[in-house]
Amino acid sequence: MTHKTHESVASYIYRLAKIHHVSDKRDHMSRMAVTITALADDAVELDNVEQLLINLKRKGVLSKAEILALQARYFREQRNSSKKLTA
Repeated sequence: MTHKTHESVASYIYRLAKIHHVSDKRDHMSRMAVTITALADDAVELDNVEQLLINLKRKGVLSKAEILALQARYFREQRNSSKKLTA
């Protein structure tokens, strides 16, 4: 019987970024978006994985649909792991 290991979405995104030489650093467009959001008296904080998704899209590695699917899975994983910690 084969044993299939489960790779987290974050691990998959980090691996994909490494293969395509994409970092989680914010570029000028991302910094401008943060500034505009702050001026609107709002706050959106992206973690490293979310920033990688944006940068992978900008580099053309992922499509918008792929990013949305990965982000949904990532949020679900985050929510499930935080539930386990509080249980």
